[in-house]
Amino acid sequence: MNKKGALELSIGTIVVIVIGMSMLVLGLVLVRQIFSGATDSVDEINQGVRDEVVKLFGDDTGDLVIKLGSTKTARVKPGEEFNVLISVRHPDGEAIVRDTIQYKIELDKSSSDNCLAKLGERRTEDLFITNLGEWLNFDDFQGSTGFALIQTNVPKGTAQCTQKVEVDVKLKDETTAFEGSFFLLDIGKEGIFG
Repeated sequence: MNKKGALELSIGTIVVIVIGMSMLVLGLVLVRQIFSGATDSVDEINQGVRDEVVKLFGDDTGDLVIKLGSTKTARVKPGEEFNVLISVRHPDGEAIVRDTIQYKIELDKSSSDNCLAKLGERRTEDLFITNLGEWLNFDDFQGSTGFALIQTNVPKGTAQCTQKVEVDVKLKDETTAFEGSFFLLDIGKEGIFG
């Protein structure tokens, strides 16, 4: 009698283990499909943004595009990171590599009512992950167009302010910029739940 009970218990245990392993494998396959689908979606979005930027160059907007809309304003709340996409086209339409064209970002110091005045120079510079005041290579390139992300990180507790940021681009071997533009970094009010 005890042997029959032990046999039934071990068959039941084996069935439970087989079902459990099947569920684990199915779960792993599902998670893999979800993540691969998400990766494909991100790649499609990135390509769509690049295509949109290339279309903007066709509209004779110049050789430098800052993808923030007509207001050229990056609105960020304290505790958030924000990336500003910039893109440049070679002025002669030639194909480029990563370091053919370089860019530099600098804080505009002409206003007395900006983040520099409210936060101080060091704290304002610390809002930017991307190095300020030095010529940098573009992150990515396609044909005659280069792409880069200007990365910002606004820590919690940062006061509300707005800072104008100048962006210049130049050919690697040149000393002066061939085009320049700007965007505004607008630090908003910290959220209640943030």
